[in-house]
Amino acid sequence: MKIAFISIAYESLAISILSAIAKKEGHDVRLIHIPTIFKDGLTREFKKLAKLFSNDKQIFEQLKVYQPDLIAFSVATFDYQRALHYAKKFKMICPKTKIVFGGIHVSCVPEVVIANNFIDYIVIGEGEIAFSSIIKHIEKGDSSEPIVNTWYKSKNNTIIKGKQIGFIQDLDSLPHFDKEIWKEVSPLKSYYMTMTSRGCPFNCSYCFNHFFRNIPDEKSNYVRRRSVKHVMEELTIAKEKYNISMIEFWDDIFIFDKVWLKEFLDAYKKEISLPFKCYIHVNLFNEDIAIQLKNAGCRWVDFGIQHINEEYRKKYLKRNETNANIINALKILKKHKIVSFADYIMDLPGNTVEHYEEARLFFIENMPDIIEPYWMSYHPQTEIIEKGVEHDILNDEKMNLIKVGLCHRGYFESSMPTQDFHNQYYFILKVLPAVPVFLRKKLTYNVSKKITYFIKLPIFIYSILYLGFIHKSPRIKLFFALYSKLMIWILKLKFIPHKYVGKI
Repeated sequence: MKIAFISIAYESLAISILSAIAKKEGHDVRLIHIPTIFKDGLTREFKKLAKLFSNDKQIFEQLKVYQPDLIAFSVATFDYQRALHYAKKFKMICPKTKIVFGGIHVSCVPEVVIANNFIDYIVIGEGEIAFSSIIKHIEKGDSSEPIVNTWYKSKNNTIIKGKQIGFIQDLDSLPHFDKEIWKEVSPLKSYYMTMTSRGCPFNCSYCFNHFFRNIPDEKSNYVRRRSVKHVMEELTIAKEKYNISMIEFWDDIFIFDKVWLKEFLDAYKKEISLPFKCYIHVNLFNEDIAIQLKNAGCRWVDFGIQHINEEYRKKYLKRNETNANIINALKILKKHKIVSFADYIMDLPGNTVEHYEEARLFFIENMPDIIEPYWMSYHPQTEIIEKGVEHDILNDEKMNLIKVGLCHRGYFESSMPTQDFHNQYYFILKVLPAVPVFLRKKLTYNVSKKITYFIKLPIFIYSILYLGFIHKSPRIKLFFALYSKLMIWILKLKFIPHKYVGKI
């Protein structure tokens, strides 16, 4: 069978694992990559540049030549509308091709997604077993048997709903991520991403984990981990094949299992010994873990603060760490010279100027190396929606728009009407670590309001680049490497098309 995986904007580990499974089963696999350069939220949108670096024409031509039997999308809420746009176009080009949608957004609102007449199958929850079954179902032809974790339309347009089985417990039974499909579009050498586990032990109200863990009809462990041996096999192959120079572990919480962590870090130091970044939680972090991480090559860690008011954080976000825990983690990280990225959510329901001011004063005394403010992004089925309704941010109309991927706030920019003080404090928190210590107290809300946009913009950009440079940020490295590689790749597609005919 010929299978085309659709990636929008960035590398996807979900696509990588499904591609590995499809290849293992003997299918022909292609990647159709849709870049969103200059319109991805990482930069301001520049319409002319975005149009120049669009590869739509080439994608449509190549798809017409390839004529896959199956086209697969993995989507989140923020790229759902883009995915629909391309799926509809692809169905017109390849009318006999089956289209399958999976991903977090599909699991949130399956009835909304399956209602699109150009989508044939949707996957709810984990997709590995379902995807293999969908392939076999397509190969069989006319059949109305249910498929696990899947809804699909029968020939008489009836929706057939399969059972939601438990989560895969033995992650070692899965093949390693297929990185080969990304080599043309992703800077694997500069930035290698992987995961050693699935699931999160915490239950934050704004995160998909708290409903995703309850999707299966069969109950099973939600938090699972690959063996040290399995992860080391993957990284050894990547190091030899792609000459990788740094790794980011995208586990929700990398340090949750202390026994596994020690075994892994000992093996990693001995066999891989490359700089890496991971995600921690301050309630699970201590000096012993910091020493182990540092000795193994950890240079950066990311952790969520999200809100500095303890009462708000516990009541609204279901986060139970104290500010004392945060302060302790920051002190340990500074002591061992591990760069700290602290995530902070802006424009949460009920956020006030007083909350932000509390955060500003806290950070002046307890400064992370980099503060990463993100705009609140509402996802269907998350508990935080109740608070959005309570504070008149959300209503039925807006929720219906969010379900179809509209009226959706991006992580990097606000798309809903936002009061000015949210924007002012976004600027303050973003640039504060780059401001000289003796000036930090002077960067107040009133001062920020007086600074014009045309002065703020260069300060904002300078702060990002300065902090990225002095801390050797993997995100800045990825940004430049990714944009450079994609621009060269797209220009090749446009001006040397004969080389790429039939190759996506």
